[in-house]
Amino acid sequence: MKINRKLMKSDERATFELRALYQQYGYTQFKMGKFEEYELYVRNKDFIASDSIITFNDAGGKLMALKPDLTLSIVKNYHHVPGYVEKIYYSENIYRASKSVHSYKEILQTGLECMGDIDIYNICEVTLLAAKSLAVISSDYVLEISHMGLIKALLHPLEDEIKEKIVKCIGEKNLHEIHEICRVHAIDHHIERSLEVLVSTYGNYRKVISELKKLNLTNGAKEALDELDTICGVLAANKLARNINIDFSIVNDMTYYSGVLYKGFVNGIPTSILSGGQYDKLMERMGKKAGALGFAVYLDSLDRLEPYEKMYDFDVVFLYDEDSDISQVLKEAKTIRDGGSTVLVEKTIPAKLTYKRLVKIENGEVRTLERND
Repeated sequence: MKINRKLMKSDERATFELRALYQQYGYTQFKMGKFEEYELYVRNKDFIASDSIITFNDAGGKLMALKPDLTLSIVKNYHHVPGYVEKIYYSENIYRASKSVHSYKEILQTGLECMGDIDIYNICEVTLLAAKSLAVISSDYVLEISHMGLIKALLHPLEDEIKEKIVKCIGEKNLHEIHEICRVHAIDHHIERSLEVLVSTYGNYRKVISELKKLNLTNGAKEALDELDTICGVLAANKLARNINIDFSIVNDMTYYSGVLYKGFVNGIPTSILSGGQYDKLMERMGKKAGALGFAVYLDSLDRLEPYEKMYDFDVVFLYDEDSDISQVLKEAKTIRDGGSTVLVEKTIPAKLTYKRLVKIENGEVRTLERND
């Protein structure tokens, strides 16, 4: 049976099309259960976006949790094969406080992970798929990109406590506080100047990267910037540059993330619906000898993109009675459905049902009894 995508809700249609996109690029589906040992989230609490976790004791008394995150479970079950990159996608529910209703909710999340001996090709491919994922949902989207490797390289000479303060300020675009921290701790003026450009420059990747290349950068910072330039160049080659912004206020914990970071937005939804990045440090912390990156698309807010409320429950209500030729009723109803309409076949009209057209077979022909469109 051919699927009529017009009848799908936004999240259903997005799930269907995202799966097809990921499969097209060679990603295989990863399935998992709904529960995980709570201890996994305790050990990695800073990695999880929400500290509100639904827990319960299983039959053996072990403390379990409804999964608030999928990446940790995927990494936990990953086995490294040298020279190989494992590419998987998922479409599963997570359980956390929803951004849209501010209460516990079962949230459908679709995304992908690329794990193993990843290289610049893999990073470019995942970034490309992040942009294409947003395009599936809406043509009016923005993918914002940052790079923790560049930020880490700039802050390398500093003590960890100062690094954390500055990273927080970068996330808040608090340039005044960055200058104050640099003054109090007598931080080198080259670092201060680099941080100033990092915070104040935003938008088109060519403009941002051009400004950063004027700075006196370390070799590590230059390598990260060159990688970012290559990634954005691939997006531009795929005619996606106009939907891409560089924004270094997208920051994350340096104990987990090491490279590119993403946040994705579509017009009509005030919060990000896509997030992710390169999390080599998480792999290392969990004893995995591999790199990794990926992203998740949060589908619980897509109902805001519904173009309109359904005016009718069905396009056509097809009435029949005891004297009707059932074979003809089935045939004529199929003909209407094949034309793209929804058809409900009933003996009587259900109460409060709305429809565009009411039809019935009379004298061997389908006749319209009522129209409401």
